[in-house]
Amino acid sequence: MMITTIALDLDNTLLNSAKEISEENERVLKQLHKMGKRIVLCTGRPIQGIQKLLTQLELFEPTDYAITFNGGLIQHNQTQRILAQTTISKHEVAALYQDAQKRHYPIDVIGADQVYSLITLGKSAYESTMGAVLPFTDVSFDDLPVDQTFGKAVCAAPAEVVQRVRKEMPAELNDLLHIVPSRAELLEFLPNNVNKARGLTQLMAHFGETLDNVMTFGDEENDFEMIAQAGIGVAMGNAIPQIKQVAKAETLTNNEDGVAAYLKQYFNL
Repeated sequence: MMITTIALDLDNTLLNSAKEISEENERVLKQLHKMGKRIVLCTGRPIQGIQKLLTQLELFEPTDYAITFNGGLIQHNQTQRILAQTTISKHEVAALYQDAQKRHYPIDVIGADQVYSLITLGKSAYESTMGAVLPFTDVSFDDLPVDQTFGKAVCAAPAEVVQRVRKEMPAELNDLLHIVPSRAELLEFLPNNVNKARGLTQLMAHFGETLDNVMTFGDEENDFEMIAQAGIGVAMGNAIPQIKQVAKAETLTNNEDGVAAYLKQYFNL
């Protein structure tokens, strides 16, 4: 089994607590990239939210792609050409909105070039945590564009609210959407069957390869499939127990350059 591709979650994996790629992680990833390894950022964020990181790692070669929306969108870094995309429609959002009205939790819907805050449910903290990556528009559900599709919807709320919302989620919504937390304060509503492993499978097929050729790094539940199914799935030292249970290896925490530490050991750098 040859590892040709290194796929990295961002928050609490490649990024430290300051939301930065450390000098050591940057150095090691650039070294491996120059050696011919593909470095794939694999995140729940939209592509606009990782441009600075792609630039820092200099990931603009012809074979450089990123996986965003937790596997729902695969794009070429240099040209922004879409290799594969799976979305949700206003129909799926409508079912989610009805539940949010009943159980009182906020919803933001992320489109290709902006975020729609369903303001009738109350303003969430999502805009303040996202920064200026995408413009936010406060709308009622009726004003949500019917002719557009969306990458995902999210519930940004205190951890106890997110936990309650997920625990009491109606079965029909669990059947309609892939519902998974990406951190304690953020619950994501993705197209059904979308996850990071599926996105990586599509990307690797483009290169005539499989997940056996991929090394993945992650820490949270939305990384589960790619950690479990990769040739080598590596859990961060700060990963949740479910991730450590399915990983083939474990490294140091995100604040201890855990990504670089494992890569140096594996590739004898």
